[in-house]
Amino acid sequence: MSSDSVPTKTNGTEPASTTDSHPDDPGLDRSSVLKLGAAAALGTAAAMAAVARPATAAPPRRARAAVPVAVTPLPGVLDLYINEGYTRMVDDSLVYQRGFGDQPTALRDANPSLRIVPKIFTRAGQVVESRTYPLNAALPPNGTPTPAGPDPANPGQFFIRRNHWASYFPQRTIIVETGSKVRLRIFNRLAGTHQFTVAQGAHGRSDITTGPIPPGGEARLDFDAPYAGTYLYYDPTNAPVQRALGLFGSIVVVDPEDAWRVAPNQMGFERQWLWVTHAIDTKWANIEAAGGTVDPVATPAVPRYFLLNDRSGYEALGHSPNRDINRLAHEESLISGYPRQVDVRDFGEDLTLGTIRGGQVVRMVNAGIAFHQIHFHGNHLWTVRRNNVEWPREFGHVDEDGHVVLQQWEDVIQLEPMDRKDCIIPMKRPPDATDQVWYARTEDWKYPMHCHAEMSQTAAGGMYPGGLVAHWELKSPVIGG
Repeated sequence: MSSDSVPTKTNGTEPASTTDSHPDDPGLDRSSVLKLGAAAALGTAAAMAAVARPATAAPPRRARAAVPVAVTPLPGVLDLYINEGYTRMVDDSLVYQRGFGDQPTALRDANPSLRIVPKIFTRAGQVVESRTYPLNAALPPNGTPTPAGPDPANPGQFFIRRNHWASYFPQRTIIVETGSKVRLRIFNRLAGTHQFTVAQGAHGRSDITTGPIPPGGEARLDFDAPYAGTYLYYDPTNAPVQRALGLFGSIVVVDPEDAWRVAPNQMGFERQWLWVTHAIDTKWANIEAAGGTVDPVATPAVPRYFLLNDRSGYEALGHSPNRDINRLAHEESLISGYPRQVDVRDFGEDLTLGTIRGGQVVRMVNAGIAFHQIHFHGNHLWTVRRNNVEWPREFGHVDEDGHVVLQQWEDVIQLEPMDRKDCIIPMKRPPDATDQVWYARTEDWKYPMHCHAEMSQTAAGGMYPGGLVAHWELKSPVIGG
């Protein structure tokens, strides 16, 4: 518990029944969690065994907690409800999940509230619902910022507007302006004990947490905005089980006076993208849905679904039959932009032209239980920060876990469970594009992103490519083409 967090907790209605209850197992330490993640990502034999496993959860038998459906809103306070329900996967299976929702919903609701619509805590003390930030900035069409105009010295390239475009954010996102106060009220609608924790959210990098919230109970959590950066909120109960079941989300902390940088005096961007990865183990889901408690050591994780911003496969790629899903994927996940003549390692601004010298920021968050290796085709990415610690530009080192701590070009971005990395992708001519091809292009160039942990490319143990995939687009010289 940090010194700047002020949680209070009150009990609500008791569970309708305490029969068939199961005590939570002790949490695992970080080392055990990482080992579980590695096994989940790389365990080929386990993946083969998972193919025959049914995806639909067993009928629940543990009594759920009763919580008043309606509560009186409090000014400047965000209400979160720990709910449960069934979520449709990319292969149309329904899988039992939990989540921090916007409103109270029941287990069998057709559309359970398991993910909040993005919310913003402003310095003025307001809680604003918005998928985009900054609030008054222009919205990029279909997610793609349009340029300020052609660059006459570099045919086929463009000048980019500086401090102009808003960014879209996926569900589960809480945006916090520096200097604001975060005020939360969390209602536990489930039969077991749960909690809400912000990993490394205190100014001393310790966790901020409500502590355990009993069934039917509620908790208040008030704390000062963390430093600018990317954070993960989640339920650490019986780690990593509750996080794998869906009790997680992201917090993006931004300085409203310097909203087009990841942090003051650090890298600027045209717009930013938030990528949150997640892995779902249906066997774990079935055990918890039936009223049991998962022992993650006795039942090692073998995920069957892998998601990016809660989408998989053709839905993550924006190629589904559903136009709304495709639009959201393009706005929130599928990186795109017009090429410009810059060195992405120069994070400064060209004040004469009024443009930025850089690319677009990708904030990557691994909320899941598997190791991921995020691989981009076309251009490498420049990794700048990990877990809100700025990497040096020179004189790097190797940390105790064997990671090279140095800003560098990376073909593959390794994301361990609970990792957060801030990278910049250059919207520039790919190095292998010949002059004849580059100057003749009239269409957008699309490059794939996929995870090098091959198990993550499937869904339901065999549907390929149905997992953690996306793409990024380098727009054509024909604006709007």
